[in-house]
Amino acid sequence: MERSRTSFAGESPDQLAERVLFSASLEEKLRAAPPAPVEETPPPPRAGESWRGFVPVRPGPLRFANGDRPRPALPGRPGLVDEGSRGVLLHFFANHELLAAELMALALLKFPEAPAAFRLGLAATLREEQRHSRWYLARMRECGVEFGQYPVSGYFWEAVSPMESPLDYVSRLSLTFEQANLDYARHYAAILAEAGDGKSASILRRVYEDEIDHVGYGLHWFRQWKEPGESDWSALERRLPFPLSPSRAKGNRTAFNAEGRRAAGFDEDYIRRLSLFERSKGRTPNVFLFNPEAEHRAARWPEPYHPDAARLAVVEDLELLAGFLARRDDVLLLRRAPSRAHLEKLARCGLALPEIELLAPDGGTDPRSLLASRRLSELRPWAITPGLERFSALDFAAVPAPWTAATRGLFSKVEQVRELGRWMGPSFPCASPDDLAAAARELRASGQGGLVLKRAFSTAGSGLVALDGDGIDSLAARPFAPTVSHEGGVLLEARHERVFDFSAQYRFEKGAMRLLGFVEQTIRGLGGYRGSVCRTKFCKGLDAELAGFLMEECLPLYAAKKGGLADDLAAWAERRGYSGPLGVDAYVHRDATGALVHRPVCEVNPRHTMGLVALELKRRISPAHDLVFAIMKAGDLRPEDDQPEIDPAGRLRGGSLVLTEVREGTRFAAVLRVP
Repeated sequence: MERSRTSFAGESPDQLAERVLFSASLEEKLRAAPPAPVEETPPPPRAGESWRGFVPVRPGPLRFANGDRPRPALPGRPGLVDEGSRGVLLHFFANHELLAAELMALALLKFPEAPAAFRLGLAATLREEQRHSRWYLARMRECGVEFGQYPVSGYFWEAVSPMESPLDYVSRLSLTFEQANLDYARHYAAILAEAGDGKSASILRRVYEDEIDHVGYGLHWFRQWKEPGESDWSALERRLPFPLSPSRAKGNRTAFNAEGRRAAGFDEDYIRRLSLFERSKGRTPNVFLFNPEAEHRAARWPEPYHPDAARLAVVEDLELLAGFLARRDDVLLLRRAPSRAHLEKLARCGLALPEIELLAPDGGTDPRSLLASRRLSELRPWAITPGLERFSALDFAAVPAPWTAATRGLFSKVEQVRELGRWMGPSFPCASPDDLAAAARELRASGQGGLVLKRAFSTAGSGLVALDGDGIDSLAARPFAPTVSHEGGVLLEARHERVFDFSAQYRFEKGAMRLLGFVEQTIRGLGGYRGSVCRTKFCKGLDAELAGFLMEECLPLYAAKKGGLADDLAAWAERRGYSGPLGVDAYVHRDATGALVHRPVCEVNPRHTMGLVALELKRRISPAHDLVFAIMKAGDLRPEDDQPEIDPAGRLRGGSLVLTEVREGTRFAAVLRVP
């Protein structure tokens, strides 16, 4: 498509658009020229022209990058004290403004029969984009950076240029990419001012004021053309073609600017919905699912599993916790949608959840779900369980290994002792009453007092029974129940008076065991989990004897070294075909002499754990603060359990927050406290 490059003293929208799209000179593209008199009639359509595959003419260094040269990363707050880094930032912004001008030019040429008022407004907006580009170029040069010095992205062009109508244009550019600039322009204006660059900050503030008008212009026409009676939110969400979504209408890692959106004309319902909306902006998302019944399902397998009311309540009441393991551009599968008020509360505390998709009644994905047409990274359930094959129709790059007898053995405490026994003693697998009697004799001979009987698939303190000598003799005198035999027997262990419970959180991937951190555990009774404590330093606040013992004798055991615990865990997981998170429960107790004794492994949880949730939450609260995470009965909650204190950055720095939603019939709740 050849175009004249003639200059005009006063340009019509069409003439302006041709110059911006087809000039190979940057100066000519950005040259300021007055508008011509108002068009009386639209120009005739260009019959037979096709825009498929068209890209704007640009000078060589500004052609869209093809990956042969690396692009610099967008500079962060610390780097912007350096003038060169500020030049890199302005280079990004200048390309965005030039792209916006080119897309506006394309819209003028693609839609010559659009209303004259729309075209004139679009041409006026294009001229402002030219002016923004000139501002950025001048300031960039002062910072020692030339436009085209770095590769430039054509992503905006790829996303917007296939538009087929003026409504597509305002949906994709005005209400998506330009709306996101309401966050970016204000955010970087503040950072540049903080860095002492008042000149660049002033440019960003002027761009921000213009951007409010640009978005308002797009919103005006969007409302003219969308379906009558349809809300702005539902119309935009429906109109944007995947992978575009309203998440692109927000800044990435910037504060959400509700004030600017009000100034542009959005209503409160739209603003609230957008503030909570999450969807990946390009990264292939992982998909998280809360299915914490692995041990119970394993105990019944291959028979069907039917949860009782208490176990079902754990699943339904606490499923939101899996979202705190995810990144904001991941996907969380839920059985029940949380209320908007609850999501807003979490977001105000810096704990926004990822994109939420609801499961179908059968526990699989809804056939109408967008997930059915998306590329996905990994399915990350809370645990590997039977039944995950229902998600096999989705386009995952990686899914957990199928459930097998070897997988079942991962969750068996009996099998764990057989394979990792040197770290777990004293613990005796018992497959018969005779085994039980022999184990009891050995434990008594070693001077152990109380004993504990543990079911093979016990979890969170369930399936544990404290015994004295008479109790053991009684059990050893009768055959094991069929359910116990089906589970592979039981464990008999010494009962210790615990001084300190903790867990080591690992992730096993690609043959390597990575230590994620340590978490203090709050345990009641024989082993019932009640919560976790994450301090800024693991041993902070502990008495000197215990702190020294942990630091010198206990924690070093969990580091990766050949022949050590982590090495044995990796070999165990690999033998059974497992990859993913691992939580290792451990404790410190005192022996008969009063000396501290470390039990390196009480049990291994080959799944996500509440301790890992606490560790991830610790990363999201205000720095230099401790965290207490607890699972409570919902009926025990007090008003002060939901009174968070927020720091200026929007993170929890004190008080308490109920993480899961409490509705009628809720039995369990998760609470986060910052002492």
